[in-house]
Amino acid sequence: MSYSIVVRSEAIYGGLVVPRVRPSFKVSNSELIEFLKDRLRDRAAGSGAAEGPMFTVYVPDPTETYNALVGFEYPVPEAAQIGDVLVRVPKGVYARFVPNGDYHDPVEDVWAQVDDATASAEITRAYREEIEIWHGPHSVELFISILV
Repeated sequence: MSYSIVVRSEAIYGGLVVPRVRPSFKVSNSELIEFLKDRLRDRAAGSGAAEGPMFTVYVPDPTETYNALVGFEYPVPEAAQIGDVLVRVPKGVYARFVPNGDYHDPVEDVWAQVDDATASAEITRAYREEIEIWHGPHSVELFISILV
């Protein structure tokens, strides 16, 4: 398990939402999330509106579950596609996880590291926004909000 503690600046994300999920590799690798990523890639290729990595932002809600926003980061809200849901993630402290090779699937790898770090009390999750950055099929970063 390897992670680093980082401070992320405020960011704006726009995309499509999957309601009431629990952040985990099973959600990240679900057919619904993959379907949304495919639709967003197709839309972005057609318009050239969004470039760069794709994000899954897990946003907590009052029912003690999360809503997953699958989309792109935008410099300003006006840059997002019409019809997208927007979320602003404030500046915060995160534990940054990258695959270490323990699992064949990089998404499963980073979520397993989060489970290990939480179980061993190396980190204490803040249960605020959590951000998964998908750079491609073999590269992912996971930012877990933590208490300091």
